[in-house]
Amino acid sequence: MNAYERVLAEDREVVRRLFRLTIGGAHAGLAIMVCVVALVAAVGNAAWALIVGGAVAFWFTVALAGVARGGRRGQAAVTRAYLLTFGWAGWL
Repeated sequence: MNAYERVLAEDREVVRRLFRLTIGGAHAGLAIMVCVVALVAAVGNAAWALIVGGAVAFWFTVALAGVARGGRRGQAAVTRAYLLTFGWAGWL
């Protein structure tokens, strides 16, 4: 491996670490979304809470369909969709 390839490999590793999703981050994202939906229900009305909760459920369904189409099945597919839906909180 020459110097150029070594630098590219290091750069790829940095990007992988930057965008890595963890289950702890996903749990935090779920907790934040539950709080947001509860806040919307308290401040607004139940219809808005259903809209926000429905949007999150729709995104999870789309992520699950995409992951299943990519070849993952069962618990692995559900876990990956969970990470894709709520894993953003790990970056906060």
